[in-house]
Amino acid sequence: TPIAIDNTFLGPLWQTPLKQGADVVVYSLTKYAGGHSDLVAGGLTGSKKAMEPIRFLRNTMGTICDANTAWMLMRSLETLELRMTRAGENAAKVCAFLKAHPKVEGLGYLGMIDDARQQDIYDRHCTGAGSTFSVFIKGGEAESFRFLDALKIAKLAVSLGGTETLASHPASMTHLSVPDERKAALGITDNLVRISIGIENADDLIADFTQALDAV
Repeated sequence: TPIAIDNTFLGPLWQTPLKQGADVVVYSLTKYAGGHSDLVAGGLTGSKKAMEPIRFLRNTMGTICDANTAWMLMRSLETLELRMTRAGENAAKVCAFLKAHPKVEGLGYLGMIDDARQQDIYDRHCTGAGSTFSVFIKGGEAESFRFLDALKIAKLAVSLGGTETLASHPASMTHLSVPDERKAALGITDNLVRISIGIENADDLIADFTQALDAV
């Protein structure tokens, strides 16, 4: 059975699933590849054999992006490595600050894994931690909302991978319709805030998170 991998968060810079044996890699080009929150597109890569039936189906159905979107993607690819590297460096600095903050209960960040088995998987499959992570605010929904409402530089939005820092509350936004028991099983709690760090000045972002946490 062919193996397909969604590589939106780390690829193509920090993870290369084709080298690990995946047959097809799926990308939301809307995110890091597009990188400017101004387009909607998707992409697949893989061997010629794996891609032939996909190419045939898409050609038949006509599900291809328009010329302007394709042009914007080509524009974005020129700066992909620069943007992802800067965002990754920013995320490492921001997470180091958040980890030590008394109002933060925990972090879901690949650069700070505390499980040996998960660390081994990361070491074998990834070359970088990326810039999207989860932060667990001490408290619940009310505390998370106070944090989000107080942000000034980071923007409240459900997307990720843009040049700007984005923050969202998955339990009440992207996963609102998911049953409570399923959210609990997935660890999507009321105090979880998802952050996608952008390419702003890291000190400015830390200052923004500092004043937002002060509001909690």
